[in-house]
Amino acid sequence: MRELEAVIFDYDGTLVDTEETYYEVMEYLVKKYTGKQLEKLSYIRNVSGTSVEQCKKYITETFSMTDEEYDVLEDELREGMGEKLKRSALLPYIKEVFELLKENSIKIGIASNGLKKHIESGLKYHGLYELVDDIVTKYDVDRAKPAPDIYLKSADRLGVNIKNCVAVEDSKPGATAAAASGAYLILQTNSITKHIDFSGVKYKERDVNLYERIESFLKGGIENV
Repeated sequence: MRELEAVIFDYDGTLVDTEETYYEVMEYLVKKYTGKQLEKLSYIRNVSGTSVEQCKKYITETFSMTDEEYDVLEDELREGMGEKLKRSALLPYIKEVFELLKENSIKIGIASNGLKKHIESGLKYHGLYELVDDIVTKYDVDRAKPAPDIYLKSADRLGVNIKNCVAVEDSKPGATAAAASGAYLILQTNSITKHIDFSGVKYKERDVNLYERIESFLKGGIENV
């Protein structure tokens, strides 16, 4: 057993239900600019949890858009997404989990490929910002997820051993990064990412009651399973 020192969370799709919001807005914009339907499962398998670069590659290739045409779509996407993302609902038990961790002096980190401004805005909206000890994004490291750099950097800045950390992720790139870092990986999927094929990802547990699981770690340490 190892004593729990920190829990490091992904943001989009793990703390807040932004994945569904991303899909709904992108579906609308693809229809508007191409007249075609953005197929949900294909979007999930090719875009969810990846990067803005991968999203652009997938959309332009799938719908035969030029870079210039996509840039127009992306401008509208950015204009319309800020407020929607900020107001995306918290996923179950997240606030209670954060409060439990703080009550027990366990550090909380965010490790995300997303924009720090977007993450901070959402955390403040949901009253969680003051509970978070540190936020690391892909702009703080040489390699984004699926490389483990973000998780290793987060543990370093929190002043903890990554092997004494629980990582909570919902996407394949993120889960791959967390597992490679040496953290104890809990895969918590949502309505979008539950459709992803996670074969090959070495997670410890999947879709648990996170509050109860953290409670058990506080009482008995992290199980080395």
